[in-house]
Amino acid sequence: MSLTKLFITACESFASEAFNINYTLAKNPELSSHEFKSVKTIGAVLEKHGIPVTYEFCNLPTAFKASVVKVDNPKGRLAILCEYDALPDVGHACGHCASGSMSVLAALALHKMQQEGVAFNMDIDIIGTPDEEAMGCKVDMCNAGVFKNYDFAIMVHLDGEETRPNSQFLALDCFRAKYHGKPAHAAGEPWNGVNAVNGVQLAIHAMDMMRQQVRPESRIGTWIINGGTASNVIPATGELEVTVRHTERDYLNGLSEQIKKIFEGAALCTGTTVDVEFYGNPYDDMNQNHRGTHLIEEVMTDMGLDFEPGPADIGGSSDIGNVSYQCAAFHPKLRLAGPDKVCHAKEFADAMLEPTIEQTIVDGANIIGGTLLRLVENPTVLEEIMAEFNATK
Repeated sequence: MSLTKLFITACESFASEAFNINYTLAKNPELSSHEFKSVKTIGAVLEKHGIPVTYEFCNLPTAFKASVVKVDNPKGRLAILCEYDALPDVGHACGHCASGSMSVLAALALHKMQQEGVAFNMDIDIIGTPDEEAMGCKVDMCNAGVFKNYDFAIMVHLDGEETRPNSQFLALDCFRAKYHGKPAHAAGEPWNGVNAVNGVQLAIHAMDMMRQQVRPESRIGTWIINGGTASNVIPATGELEVTVRHTERDYLNGLSEQIKKIFEGAALCTGTTVDVEFYGNPYDDMNQNHRGTHLIEEVMTDMGLDFEPGPADIGGSSDIGNVSYQCAAFHPKLRLAGPDKVCHAKEFADAMLEPTIEQTIVDGANIIGGTLLRLVENPTVLEEIMAEFNATK
């Protein structure tokens, strides 16, 4: 029997437990870096089937790492990434409950195959990577050099519109600028006040002017966190958050420097002062690996999936971009069943509890398992992927 068929059979024996993980997480969503119950739910299933789990991996309270397949003198080191954080208000509207379940299902099946005598030639780990939605804990892992120890990393994310063998991500920086002024009665003595929100407004207007001269791949988003409390009070504080993105990290670095100057200039022009904080972690763009993407296309074709080739032209941002500069990393997208859906919307979260999500979880596990097993069967493909990766560095 082929390794792929053995994997499919192994998946069937663990499918119900993977579905249960998904439903448990979907009904009990936990926000980024607070996934304490979620990581225990996942870890308990892995441990039940003989996979010891290291919790608080990389000094991150809700991260984990576990060895799925271990061999002597491995020809490669492969990582399955596992996400499980949710969003405020809309829960698992990014589908991490199902995405994480796919990764666990693939890990359980691969572990069982080795236990039952399949000869592997590569090490395979599963790494729990929390807080993708806010701070980006994969970046913390990259800063610790975790993924320099791997040759290949993969996870599957859900999508509301299409299936693709890989994703394209924008590099991202996020800032919070807090302006300080002087309060006063807006009718009785406005001349004695300094309006902090004027600094916020001017910064936003300046960024809108800057937007006219940036490259078309750039994205700038703003959110006023604090804009005063009443119309008859000159606000003493005003705060905004700015996310700036681009397809290339080097170009983004220049935009970020320009935005920091805008913050300072707006303060100077309005008589306010400003404190600027870099918020979260910097996300890198996705370092594309065409050989690996083509391999995943082959797996999807053999599975009979309807997919669009290659990564999309442009997308959001994810901390897996940073991973892709430490090892060859892949982020296939798998379409949810039924009508098109909007990611980060309530309808997306609702789909995590629909019966159709079960086949999606199985399909995702088969993408991961099928890809890794092809590397095991043909190590020269991994060598080609690594050669391309090394050339991009």
